[in-house]
Amino acid sequence: MTDQEYHEALVKESRSISIIWLLPMIAVVIGGWLLVKSLIESPIEITIDFPSGTGMEVGKTKVIYEGITAGVVTDIRLDTTDLEGVIATVEIDRRAEPLLRESTQFWLVKPEISLSGVTGLETIVTGNYIGVKVGLTGKKSTLFKALSEPPPLDIQVPGLHLELLASDLGSLHVDAPVLFKKIVVGSVTQYQLKPKEDQVSIRIHIKPEYAGLVSKQSRFWNVSGITASADLSGVKVQTESLLSVVQGGITFDTPALSENNPPADNEDTFTLYSDYEAAQRGVQATITFRPPESLEPGKTKVMFKGFEVGLVQSVEFSEDDASVTAEVSFHPEAEPYLTTATRFWLVKPEVSLKGVSALETLITGNQIAMEMKKADKAEPSRSFTALKEAPKVDYSRPGLHLKLESAELSSVSRGTPVLYRQVQVGEVQAVSLSRSRNSVIADITIEPEYAALVNDHSRFWKASGIAVSGSITNLKVRAESLTSIVQGGIAFYNPDQGSGKKIRNGHVFNLYDDYDLARENGVAVRIRLPGSQGLEEGTLIKYQGFTVGEVKRIELNPDLSGVTAHALIRKYPRKFAVQGSQFWLVHPTIGITGASNLDTLLKGQYLEVQPGDGDARYDFVALSAPAPVVKPGTGLNVVLKSPRLASIREGLRVYYRDIVVGSVTGYELGPMADEVLVYVNIEPPYDVLVRPGTRFWNASGVNIDVGLFSGASIKTESLESILAGGISFATPETRQSTAPVQNGEVFTLYSEANEEWLRWKPRISLK
Repeated sequence: MTDQEYHEALVKESRSISIIWLLPMIAVVIGGWLLVKSLIESPIEITIDFPSGTGMEVGKTKVIYEGITAGVVTDIRLDTTDLEGVIATVEIDRRAEPLLRESTQFWLVKPEISLSGVTGLETIVTGNYIGVKVGLTGKKSTLFKALSEPPPLDIQVPGLHLELLASDLGSLHVDAPVLFKKIVVGSVTQYQLKPKEDQVSIRIHIKPEYAGLVSKQSRFWNVSGITASADLSGVKVQTESLLSVVQGGITFDTPALSENNPPADNEDTFTLYSDYEAAQRGVQATITFRPPESLEPGKTKVMFKGFEVGLVQSVEFSEDDASVTAEVSFHPEAEPYLTTATRFWLVKPEVSLKGVSALETLITGNQIAMEMKKADKAEPSRSFTALKEAPKVDYSRPGLHLKLESAELSSVSRGTPVLYRQVQVGEVQAVSLSRSRNSVIADITIEPEYAALVNDHSRFWKASGIAVSGSITNLKVRAESLTSIVQGGIAFYNPDQGSGKKIRNGHVFNLYDDYDLARENGVAVRIRLPGSQGLEEGTLIKYQGFTVGEVKRIELNPDLSGVTAHALIRKYPRKFAVQGSQFWLVHPTIGITGASNLDTLLKGQYLEVQPGDGDARYDFVALSAPAPVVKPGTGLNVVLKSPRLASIREGLRVYYRDIVVGSVTGYELGPMADEVLVYVNIEPPYDVLVRPGTRFWNASGVNIDVGLFSGASIKTESLESILAGGISFATPETRQSTAPVQNGEVFTLYSEANEEWLRWKPRISLK
């Protein structure tokens, strides 16, 4: 054995893990962390339905909220459900997920340039983007429909949010400024139509620092552009500021705050007036109209003798629509006259030459007329009921009250001045139709100090405008005054100074069309004809050969439908210038059966008149042919009924035993149009020949009867009846025929005579 000993080695197994295995584990942890992070930070995909894809690009169009990018458009595709609009897929930052609710709103922001300024200016650099208004209510959602325009300002935004109601939008728009003392204190945030109320709702926002400027009684009005008005006194131009001229705008005024005028609250509603004048403060009162009338808030004015004293602010119909009540703001100066004695009525627009007030009435529509009175027992009132028409003439008013009658009054109306030697001595109080509806009555009042100027010989005429007459060598121009040219007027004069008698209230005068007619003696009438037909100045008016009047002037109708003859009835005007009178032009007639009115070839044509029996009338339409029924004052007038007219005409002779005893005076269709009525006049002393049993027959021409075996039979009355025609009659010898008939008796006109009638030979005394 050796000194060195060998021992066995002890082998131990190692249980530790190699460090190299840590690397995969670390990689797994990092990968998991990255996965979780990517899931947490990955964007949320939503879809927005736009009406059009114009202005949007994939990868470029962003979603911006409060200036911070919150997403980007990743895809745009056509909406295949209805082929209307596009669907944009947008990736939104996941941190904004709590804000994606059903009430969230999106819209496309793009630049717009107008006179009011530039909006969306930042998009010129960054491009169009999608704006977003975060919704705080509703469930979470990823499907949205874009708005066509930005939504209104949220009511939660600090400041004062108000609603203004107007009849129209005018030139206002979103972002139009709201001014106070020409300083911008807010803006228009939205407007929309309210069809049921027929108004426009305009929402405005007042900045927080200026909210205290608005109270419950503040008045808002539109100051967009330039307001201009003109009248005879000049032209007035009004504007708020250059900003409001370009952009449009709204301004307001606020009275001092008090217990009765507290500050305004959010969502308060005000009226937006059209201009400063419409918004003026005044005394409030109501006027009720029965039946309802057409009134426009902010436009219908209350007028007193041409001056504006109030403006309709609002109108409200009664529950049964039987009346309408207008709330009116009166000028403070009118407050003392708002009493139980004051009266109102509606004046509708008229086309006339009354000056600026009439022009204003035509443009603005109806106006409310006001009659102010100071009465000892009258009490203050703020509620009135309008009259249905202008009040009748008050005869208790000092002065002389007269009536002027004319066919029409042209530019004469209530308030028209009455002139004497170009000095105003009175005015027209009322205008109305006469009882017969054939003429117009103007009630006038002459002031007490001038009442003695009028007597029963006074002549009144229409002095409106300028009268021009004459020829190139002798031209005459006449006008009463500048006032009458502009406003219209009535003038009068006295033909015989000092010879007229004093008159009383209610006296009626004829109102002539012009000065020349007023200077003539007679009653002025107007006769309308389809054409002049040889009619001229100086043409006579006759009745059965006697001259009763004369044509003074002829003028073409404004509508070119004919002419109007201005004439004077000098004799018996109460018979001819009345209802029922008939005029027609008489001219020569030449035909086969003869000629008539040949005297007009030498003396000229004339107007024939048939008297009437009605009330006074001054306007007539001439007949195109002689009057169908002319009843002479002498003889017997009877009516013959015939199935047809045949050759009967006016002037046709009536025979008894071939002797002329009368003539046809006219004819017309019967009331049922089933027969012809022929009017015949039998001259004295032959009128006694007509008795109840008398038979009339047509004696015109020749009656020929031809038979195969009987031969020919020819019957005729006389050679004259063959040429001119005629009517014959015969009276029997029976006792029942002894009594004469009365005017208007009706007989049958037979086509031919019976042989028996020709044998009648009654003995009738003509004395």
